[in-house]
Parts: sequence; structure tokens; C-alpha cells
Amino acid sequence: MNSGLNILILEDDAIIGESIHMHLRSLGHTPYPPIDNVEAALSFIERNPIDMAILDIQVDGPQSGIDLAKKIDLKHKFPYLFLTAFTDDKTIGLVNMTQPSGYLVKPFRRSELKAAISLAVMRGSLLEDPHDQSSENKAKDQNHIFVNVGGEWNRIDTADILYLESAHVYTEIHTTTSKTITRKSMTELVNELNQQGIIRIHRSRAVNLAHVTRFSKQTVYIQDLEFKVSASFRQALKERLKDSKQE
Repeated sequence: MNSGLNILILEDDAIIGESIHMHLRSLGHTPYPPIDNVEAALSFIERNPIDMAILDIQVDGPQSGIDLAKKIDLKHKFPYLFLTAFTDDKTIGLVNMTQPSGYLVKPFRRSELKAAISLAVMRGSLLEDPHDQSSENKAKDQNHIFVNVGGEWNRIDTADILYLESAHVYTEIHTTTSKTITRKSMTELVNELNQQGIIRIHRSRAVNLAHVTRFSKQTVYIQDLEFKVSASFRQALKERLKDSKQE
């Protein structure tokens, strides 16, 4: 089962915080319990994996959500959404000094939250420079991907992927626990996951080398599943398997 995004919530109103938490869980994400001040949020960020944050602007304590956003921009770089009841020029001016992925006005609807998160994830993907060395290093350490399924972004842990299979205009992602169908092409997924050990063995199939239990010149096995290896992919597979043995 996908766990979605790990989302930090900065909100000092207990009722609103619980509402956000409930909505995020219903959308398939993994929200942390709401935090009501910036100091505690900064400490939490240092100790936990964060994929995204939802930041109330006016919170308890000497620092605001905008102060936290500036620190995220400077050091942590994960996307965040502002959540506020204020839309005056002063607030907007302060927001413009940061780099948010979205802005939600209280009261908000679940559909608005869903759309804002999807756009933030998509925007982050589009803005990433594939030629940037930092992006390249990040890709090497990537342990999950997000795929759009029915308008929602689902998280899939790379280590759980067994194999990919092309099905017309869709790609089936088979994991240890489930099957996810996405419109993302096989080529896109293999390019995105190649450094994590996902390699193509056929025009319509790719496997995760970490789950290969045995192989021959023409066949690869994952558990009890048998997959044929096309001639055009045999040499690349042989080299990758050799490299994985050396590691």
C-alpha cells in the first residue's frame, strides 16, 4: 500500500490542524501530527524525512510560517504550501519573499488541498534541472517515485518494485504488495529508475535487479516468475548483473 507524501503540518489551531491531518490521510498521504510553532518544526525537520510542508503563516511563538519557509528555501529545499486566512497586501508581500509551491486560503476544501499538492509535486518535477549535478546526485539516492494515478500522485518505494510491464498506453508497476497502473511511459520510468537498478529486458518489460533470484542467457527469474530477455537487451543486462555482483 502506498504511503504517499511525508507531510509536515505547521498549524497552531488544534481543530484546523486535525482537519488538515484527516484530509491528508484520506488522500493517501502520511502526515505527521500538527506542530504549533516554528522552533519545534525546525527540530522535527532535522530528525525526520519530509517530502512537503503545509505552513500556517501566523502561529504561536516569535517566528512565523514565513520565517520557517525562508529556512526551508535556504537549507532543506522541499516544497511547501502556505495556509492562511490573511490575503492583505502586507501578507502577500511577505509571501513573495519566499518560494512557495502554492497558497491556500482558509477555509479550504479537500479538493483544493488535493489540487494544490498535485501541482506542487508536478511543479517540483518540472523545475528540476536534469543537468544540475545536485539533481543527479539526488537521483542516485532516490528511494521512491511518484506516479499520477487517476489525478492523484501515489508514492511507490523503489525497493518494492519487482518489474514494470507496458500495456498499450499505460505502464503496470508491479510491487511486492500490489499493482499500480499509470499513463507514464515505460521509457520514462526506466530512465527515471535506471540508477536504482531497474533495467529493461524486453521492449515491454523491465525488472528490478535487486529482486532477480536467478538468470540465464535468455531468462530472468523473480521469485517464481519467469521473464524472457530479448536479444537486444542481453548484453546490457549481463553488464549490469556483473556490476551488481562486484558491489
